[in-house]
Amino acid sequence: MVDVTAGVPDRGSARAGLTDDSIEREAARGAYWSGSRLFVALSAMMFGGAAFAYFYLHSLDSAGLWRAPGQRPSDFISVPVLALTVVGAALFWLYTRQMLAGQSNSADWRVATGVAAAMFLLAAGLQLWGMTRTGFYPGSSGYASVYVAVMPVFAVYCLGATYWLETLLARSLRVRWVVSPEGANVDSPERVMFAGSATGAKVFVVLVALVSVLLFLLFSIIT
Repeated sequence: MVDVTAGVPDRGSARAGLTDDSIEREAARGAYWSGSRLFVALSAMMFGGAAFAYFYLHSLDSAGLWRAPGQRPSDFISVPVLALTVVGAALFWLYTRQMLAGQSNSADWRVATGVAAAMFLLAAGLQLWGMTRTGFYPGSSGYASVYVAVMPVFAVYCLGATYWLETLLARSLRVRWVVSPEGANVDSPERVMFAGSATGAKVFVVLVALVSVLLFLLFSIIT
């Protein structure tokens, strides 16, 4: 006699499988949440150290060597970099927030992400190009030393934002439903990982924008 129940999981096994899937999804969300915010916190400490060095050397002003006359970044570089990073971060933050809440269609999010990535890339390029046109060398003053040490790192962070947004955009083009999932796809592993990465990127681009504002104030306003 054939056992027709062979190979059919009982109700308890099915419930356990659903529980394992739920735990796995929550673990993925927690990993993205913790990892992105830990990296942002470490980055904030690093740029905070740069700000401390700025004010410490400024307060010492040994023998009037804090800043030589004419040592100031060009507004034609610093202002566009500030605008590009702030607008790019605001654009991605807004559309990602709407996307995660299900209030934005996939085409709008992809366009916003592509534009934001291009803005961060242009900001990085402008900043690196501007480093070749400062007109001063690192050891010429305390101001110059801090500027030359910090600004290339900031440009690398802009490139990092560009890469992160580009990977999200590429993923959304390969798996098109991941931006606007429906039905069972809403809680699928692909959607969980994509949403976690997008949430982390949203925090990261805000950090880059805030650092851009801080550096503009330090090197172009206060000086």
